[in-house]
Amino acid sequence: MPSRSLYLYEVVDIVGQGQYDYMEHLWKDPVLVMPDMYNLQGSFYVNSAGGGRWPQVINIWDVGERGWDAWAMNADRQNLKRRKAFYGDWWDKAAAWRTGGFDRLCGGVPGSPTTAEIRDAGIKGTLFVNEILTVRPGSALDFLAAVAEVRAPLMADYGHQATGLYEVLNNQHEVVMVWATDIPANLTYRKNRDATRGLADDGEVDDRIVAWEQVSAGFVTGGDTHIMTPLPRTVYGPDDWEDATLDEWLQGNRPVALDD
Repeated sequence: MPSRSLYLYEVVDIVGQGQYDYMEHLWKDPVLVMPDMYNLQGSFYVNSAGGGRWPQVINIWDVGERGWDAWAMNADRQNLKRRKAFYGDWWDKAAAWRTGGFDRLCGGVPGSPTTAEIRDAGIKGTLFVNEILTVRPGSALDFLAAVAEVRAPLMADYGHQATGLYEVLNNQHEVVMVWATDIPANLTYRKNRDATRGLADDGEVDDRIVAWEQVSAGFVTGGDTHIMTPLPRTVYGPDDWEDATLDEWLQGNRPVALDD
């Protein structure tokens, strides 16, 4: 079997509205020109419309094609050598936009595409669903196998492509799942879930949604789901930010007055 795909999944706390500058600053990270080191797969900021802590940025770094051997090289770079050889101006400038964060070392499972497979398949998204879920200790691999077999095809029918199905390797109770989609597709899924649960009548009933949630309930004990806005020009990000003006937005989204 090939080496296991490993990823560093970073949750970064951002200063003020520094998410845009910080995300663009990632392109200047010297690690990107170092052989066999981390490669930026994606960067996102948490969209507050979906809930979650803000301002926050999520970075996903591909550890490298050599799996654990690549991880060891990165660990060595960030260990005793970092102070003299790898601590430079990039880190100092990044400190102006971030205050800290929390990292997870993650491993891909069968059904989770590699960075190369994402690129080759042309998977792109303008909105991403980000799930950090707590599962019963020791059940992460079984849960993710069920996701790959049952849930991924369901989500694909709703225009959500899995870009990461990850076992968290620095604890025994978490999984991370990332899905590339867009706002219309995510809206359809949300409406259909409400309709299936009998909570609204503006969607279509899809019993597969409830069936999956019942399977999931046998594994999941907690966690959070967010939506994220991707940095353009990454492996699965859009080509650029979208242009918009306040006047254009108000004209196209005029609130309905109570007496209309």
